[in-house]
Amino acid sequence: MQINAYGATAGTTSSTGATSKSTLDTQDFLNLLVAQLTNQDTMNPTSDTEFISQMAQFTTLETMQTMTEMIYAQYGASMVGKNVIVAAYDNNGNYSQDQGVVQSVQFMDGDCKVTVNDRSYSMSSIMEVLNELPASE
Repeated sequence: MQINAYGATAGTTSSTGATSKSTLDTQDFLNLLVAQLTNQDTMNPTSDTEFISQMAQFTTLETMQTMTEMIYAQYGASMVGKNVIVAAYDNNGNYSQDQGVVQSVQFMDGDCKVTVNDRSYSMSSIMEVLNELPASE
């Protein structure tokens, strides 16, 4: 499971290329509902109000996740043109920091990536947003 900086989950791709899910979607809920109805005790059935309550809770959760993703994307878009300090570990495990203006933002796989000095960083790599722009060389 992959969780971005704001707690939103994103699907991860395994080495076989298949996407693994880390959250339930509407189809999963309906499959569980059908399984519950199929296997319930006929002498002691679950009430309709319980199903309606479960569906309302699921819908509320799904809406909150969508809103979180939209807010995260809006925050990412607002970073364009801002002077930031980003930090990341390279493939060898070495820690490095970079400072520059956010050139662009890409939205993919439920995560935002910012481009600083022609390098792509995850939004969670932004360590500081500075008030002043860097001096031109």
